[in-house]
Amino acid sequence: MSKIKIAVTGGPSGGKTTLIEALQKDMTGLLSVVPEAATLIYRGGFPRKSTASGRRHAQRAICLVQRELEDLAESDSKTDVIVCDRGSLDSIAYWPHDEADFFASLATSREKELARYQWVLHLDTADQDFFDTSNPVRTESHKEALELNERIKSAWIGHPQRIVITHSDEFLDKIAKAKKAIRLMIQGQSPAEISQTLIATHVSF
Repeated sequence: MSKIKIAVTGGPSGGKTTLIEALQKDMTGLLSVVPEAATLIYRGGFPRKSTASGRRHAQRAICLVQRELEDLAESDSKTDVIVCDRGSLDSIAYWPHDEADFFASLATSREKELARYQWVLHLDTADQDFFDTSNPVRTESHKEALELNERIKSAWIGHPQRIVITHSDEFLDKIAKAKKAIRLMIQGQSPAEISQTLIATHVSF
């Protein structure tokens, strides 16, 4: 069996961290997790500047570290499933210039980056009442987070196997839907089959 790599992405406060922690607990030994590169980089002291050059260098660093973390997991992981906390194309949402400049700067293309992942699972940003402000790495307001959510969603347009899970009034229900989607991906179901299975829970792709 070839390895299945899943990018768990979405806007700030979408539930990515909670989902990945739940997967690690429920599926111990069955999957490997690639940590979020941005968190590692910023907590390690990389300057966080709002200038165009600052954002450009930061996103280049994040994208390159993301790739290396993923490649390491693919080569050294003993599991057949790799779950990535975000994916390389997320950086487009934070890039100070257009997509063409992003791909040129990283010497890559949309097609190459999409092909890195067998699946993409997008978790929409939570509504205002559920928006988490406790993460010290997160600097966005709720409005900014919603805008980022849409930019990240747009960055992944064209992936043939993407599931989008919208915000739910019950956060745990949202996480349960996401866990179910991951399990169905691993079982080899198609996006259409997963959509049909989860249609009652308002999951789209």
